[in-house]
Amino acid sequence: MKKNCNISEAEWRVMKILWEEPMLTLKQIAERLADSEWGYTTIRTMVGRLADKGAIAADKSNTGSFKYYPLLAEDECKQNEVKSFMRRVFDDSFFGLVSSFAKETELSEEEKKELIELIEKM
Repeated sequence: MKKNCNISEAEWRVMKILWEEPMLTLKQIAERLADSEWGYTTIRTMVGRLADKGAIAADKSNTGSFKYYPLLAEDECKQNEVKSFMRRVFDDSFFGLVSSFAKETELSEEEKKELIELIEKM
């Protein structure tokens, strides 16, 4: 099955939990999402979809409960999400993306310095 970083906003919340702490049972994932508006069955559905997409897998060696862990790297998913956003909204223009954020965001002096250093490295 092909691994897919195309995950929904809700599924990102599950992924963030598993990136922080892999090998959690469905019950443990649900406990960490207790502040969400989702019920247990909704969370179970999201976990199932993530498994179908190849984003997570379950360790089935424990005879009580499956323990879920990510198959996709967080950085890889973030990069794919940024590329998708840039393609959809800015017609693949890196300059358009950066200039839009720069115009609308108050950057600290440290952030400006880091941005300049990053551009110089490019």
